[in-house]
Amino acid sequence: MNVYSRIYNSAKEHGMSIKELARKAKIGENSIYRWKTIKPSIQSLTKVARQLHVSTDYLLGQKDSNSNYCIDIANENIQLLYQGQEIPEKYIKMLRFIMEEDKAEKQEN
Repeated sequence: MNVYSRIYNSAKEHGMSIKELARKAKIGENSIYRWKTIKPSIQSLTKVARQLHVSTDYLLGQKDSNSNYCIDIANENIQLLYQGQEIPEKYIKMLRFIMEEDKAEKQEN
């Protein structure tokens, strides 16, 4: 399956047309259609992957599954997204605090 096919199928799963996906990703409306024959730029591909909640590796065919993968939010060198939008640092800090409190509570018991 090529890049365009993976994007098309993922967009369809999200109830989006290719044009709607391009608009949401803030790239040219016909950009994705051109990816049938040319390679996308990494910047544009990343924007599309974020909108579809999949990895660029999946879209490029380097991963067979578009399933979510685990990340450790203790790692401060990651960017967390929610529905394609970056989660503000203050909320990430709150989540880290909650998890530390939970960890401490479990150690007490």
